[in-house]
Amino acid sequence: MSKSGIVVLLLILCIGPLAAQQGKKPPPPPPPSKAPIKDMMLRTHKEKGALVFLVRDAESTEADNKKLLDEYKALENLKPPVGDAGAWKKRIGNVLAMLQELVDKKGGAVERVRSATDCAACHNAHRVGGNK
Repeated sequence: MSKSGIVVLLLILCIGPLAAQQGKKPPPPPPPSKAPIKDMMLRTHKEKGALVFLVRDAESTEADNKKLLDEYKALENLKPPVGDAGAWKKRIGNVLAMLQELVDKKGGAVERVRSATDCAACHNAHRVGGNK
């Protein structure tokens, strides 16, 4: 075999796998959740030891307070499953303001957060089936 034949063979062996890899598409990202509100509620409100209850009972850390604030910020632009969207924005805005006061360490903020995160009022207004 001539030198040029060997060079061509080596190029084919080296470039072939690279070309095959370029044709492959990366795996698609996971689909977004169809129920982001429910996901957030399960993550932060599900049981007595959940994040919202730590905050409401003044047993949370600064990191917990900021995390709950971030979780509610994600809800701010979502559409409620039922009920008035304006009332939803107002309710979430109120919770965000109270959580920001807590993060800023303003006096009495825990009580205001407790009042703003009234589960039954929000569920009755915006949850399918109310507060089951």
